[in-house]
Amino acid sequence: MRVTFSRIIPLRHDDKKQRQRQSRRAAFPATIPRTTKASVGRSTTAETPLHVRARGVVISDALRAYVHERTGFKLGKFGLRIARVSIRFEDVSGSTGNAACVCKFKVVLPRHEQVVVALTGGDPRTTFDAAVDATERAVRRSLDRSRNSRKRR
Repeated sequence: MRVTFSRIIPLRHDDKKQRQRQSRRAAFPATIPRTTKASVGRSTTAETPLHVRARGVVISDALRAYVHERTGFKLGKFGLRIARVSIRFEDVSGSTGNAACVCKFKVVLPRHEQVVVALTGGDPRTTFDAAVDATERAVRRSLDRSRNSRKRR
């Protein structure tokens, strides 16, 4: 007779890391309810707000959806460490008449410094594409720096 013991580990449905793994590349929502905000703590990508603002630049609904989707794809892997993301588009063409747009990212990381990235380009979409890549690198660098400083202590 053979006796086999198996260890049963209950899976909690409220496990945020598990939910984050499932929705890692999900788009950031535009808003979340205030009551949810207060109780979230470490939030998954689906619970992290992303605000898109435009000043002097017309942002179409298609571009706004693309911004939410692409930002979720690029920054979703850091979803548990990001409190909120803000993206601003501004027209800085001036009196010369050349079309110029600035895309500014502000990523708030709890217990870390804020990551701010600003890039200038001619078209809002191409400027956003370059800025989201730079923001991903900057967030990774910031989190790696804090991780390495804790190891040295």
